[in-house]
Amino acid sequence: MSGRDALLRGVLYHLQASNVTLSELIKFVIVQNRSNNPGDTFFQDIMTNVQIILSALHLHPATKASAAAWARNLTLTEYSDDVCELTDTSHGWHFGAQQADPVQVRDFRLDDMAGNFEHLAPNLWSLVIALLGGWAEAKKGDSGADGDVDSDQYWEEDIDEEEPNEHPAMASHRSRAMTANSGAENRRRNRWNLLTRIKSVVIISILMHNQDQQCNALQSLTGIFLHSCGAPEKLVKVLSRMGLSIAPTSIQRAIKSMSEHSADDVEDLARTLLASYAFDNLDTKVPSGIPSVDKPQDGLIHITTGTLLRLEHGVTTEDLRCARLLWSRSENNPSPDADPRPFDARATMRRLLTLHREPDLSNGSLTRRGRFRKWCFMRTVLKFGPPAFSRFLAQLADPEVVEAIPVKKLHQVPLRAMDISLSTVSGNIKAVDAMYVQGGVGDPHQNSPTGDTSISDLSEYVTLVHGDLGTYEHILAAIRRRKQERTPHNRLQPVAFVLGLFHLKMAAADAVWRMLVLPDGIRGDYTSFIKLVGKLRPNESSRLVSGAKFRERHDLINHVGVLLQLDAWRVDAVEVKKRWGFATLEEWAASNPKLSDIEEVAEQLALEYAEGDGQDISQWASEGPGNVTGNSSQRRDQVRENTMRTLNYLFLYEELSYAMNAGDIGHVETVFPVWIQLFRAVGKHKYANLMLRFMHALYFIYPEGLRCVVRLPIYCP
Repeated sequence: MSGRDALLRGVLYHLQASNVTLSELIKFVIVQNRSNNPGDTFFQDIMTNVQIILSALHLHPATKASAAAWARNLTLTEYSDDVCELTDTSHGWHFGAQQADPVQVRDFRLDDMAGNFEHLAPNLWSLVIALLGGWAEAKKGDSGADGDVDSDQYWEEDIDEEEPNEHPAMASHRSRAMTANSGAENRRRNRWNLLTRIKSVVIISILMHNQDQQCNALQSLTGIFLHSCGAPEKLVKVLSRMGLSIAPTSIQRAIKSMSEHSADDVEDLARTLLASYAFDNLDTKVPSGIPSVDKPQDGLIHITTGTLLRLEHGVTTEDLRCARLLWSRSENNPSPDADPRPFDARATMRRLLTLHREPDLSNGSLTRRGRFRKWCFMRTVLKFGPPAFSRFLAQLADPEVVEAIPVKKLHQVPLRAMDISLSTVSGNIKAVDAMYVQGGVGDPHQNSPTGDTSISDLSEYVTLVHGDLGTYEHILAAIRRRKQERTPHNRLQPVAFVLGLFHLKMAAADAVWRMLVLPDGIRGDYTSFIKLVGKLRPNESSRLVSGAKFRERHDLINHVGVLLQLDAWRVDAVEVKKRWGFATLEEWAASNPKLSDIEEVAEQLALEYAEGDGQDISQWASEGPGNVTGNSSQRRDQVRENTMRTLNYLFLYEELSYAMNAGDIGHVETVFPVWIQLFRAVGKHKYANLMLRFMHALYFIYPEGLRCVVRLPIYCP
């Protein structure tokens, strides 16, 4: 027996002889605050070795059960208090269904909820995270946090930096430019952490809701989401009993309350007169009941949806106070004192061609359109070409800006759906009137000789109405019908149409399809657009000829354009070899070339491989034997000519799409004349005519202030 053991035995014997227990001694020091000064060795030793003491009590067979019971009761109390703390009304997680406000739904953020939980109840948050597996990366071999393939694919798409709907052949170029192992591990770790964070918020929200039924922020948002998706009532009830949603009756009360608040928001915004109106048709098919002779009930329902958009960029009511001026300049005004400015297609086209005119260029220089195409060639080779080129991608500057719209966050308030069909002119008139009624604007003397003070007068102001060109056609017809009406409201004098560019983009994709896919003879050419589509999607090429949706057309136009540009780079490798002595692009990329060298080759490609700057294929065909490609028409490189023309059309679509996404209204206006001519060429004469009418009103009828107002929100739907 060592001397230390003998000493401890003596101490224990002395304590027993003095009838003093260890518990009394510890309570005397800790509870009664005796002999617990910083210089007291016994107190300091207890503070230093708390974990050792508790571990000894937990590990000893005689004290293990009681120590575990004590720890369990303590942790239950602590975590229960944390949940109660989170349910306090001051934290803002109470969602009263009867007082539900759209702002609560719009401002809800799951990240805010997670941050609040982590800050107010860090121990509870850490416990839930640990029970879910912690922040460690996912186990190797697992496809996701719970092995769900669909969930794994969803988060893969959400986190991955690849472009949506990117073709696998192009994605392979991207994957070669990054380290495969590290990229996969990072995505797996991010996916794991995101799922863990979301599940932690859900678990703690269920605990809070069980403590306080009014603490139901997440449950309310889930219930409203289920309502918007048309989820079955049985599913809502099941999720409600699980604590993941509120009850169906509460959902209905919340929807009713938010509808009332939304109606007030619509009136508040509309009465400022600084708002524009957008509406579109919504056709839905519902199961029909028993048909009859009077009501066949095919199940197809035509309704109209709309929204109110706040005008930004410093627009004032004085900019819109020009309804009388527009009526005096209208060709529909029968008054002898009017100053009509009738539609002139030629004058409008000449005006479009002179907008944003470029300075005179020297021979061999690229125009603005050519410079954009050079940028496209560079972006394609840096993004999808040899991996060594990818280091220059961050140095590639954006194309030049012609006239960009300042970026502003769009504020909109949805309107109530209207039981109106937009297939007729009268339906469009009813839709405009119904939107005015919801906004509390119009003619206050329409139904009251003394004037209805609850209606804001629009007789002197212009309201912007967004829509596609079909809507524009109906509005023009409605104005012609009502030109004899006496009041400005009845003759739709306040209405000024704003072209929706998304519909223009859809029309452009359809025009490309009519030029490159639908003609019968074009599909026999092995270099045609549709043949390349067949290479990309071999199992769908037949369906895509006549049944492609807009998104499919958009993706295929971009993908084929990239392939043709890469092929141009491949063909031009001969030029690279001539200049720098490399046989392939890969060898040239490995030699660490300068970005200016790549730009020089891209400029040459823009000049030689797309119809446009310096290349007129129609002139080649008309010149016959004296054309630039040979001494006789038999020697013309028709494959190259067809490819150049195809690439020209694809570049025009890419230019329109890029200018829209960049918010460059000036750049968009520079491509209008080309697309108007293309629409006419493919038989979309009505679309071309309405585009010209819109631009005629914009530059020949509208005053300067209104013209600026109309051009600013032109990117709305």
